[in-house]
Amino acid sequence: MTETAHRKRGGKPFHSILEPHFDFIRELRQRRKTWHEIAELLFTEKGIRVTHHAPYLFYRRKLKRAAKPHWESEAATPPAATVNPSASSPTQQTTINKTTNPYQFNNLTI
Repeated sequence: MTETAHRKRGGKPFHSILEPHFDFIRELRQRRKTWHEIAELLFTEKGIRVTHHAPYLFYRRKLKRAAKPHWESEAATPPAATVNPSASSPTQQTTINKTTNPYQFNNLTI
């Protein structure tokens, strides 16, 4: 077998180099800075050399993930019961289902 087949899965998870600077990037976006300006400021002030596309992708991904609830916290809270007032009662549905013939087509019975 090859060397890669003997490796175990797992390892150190990937973390973006921009992760500690998310608040800095958000503040610059609130000041209406362009992605080119943000990339330049990251290099001059933080010493991080990235293209203008890197902070854009990082920022978009971070906001998208923040909008989604985490699966563990979602499982801990019980789902709220919702009541639909326009739904018909179960007794009405059963009588309707009993009176209609599912095999009837154009008043012809099969």
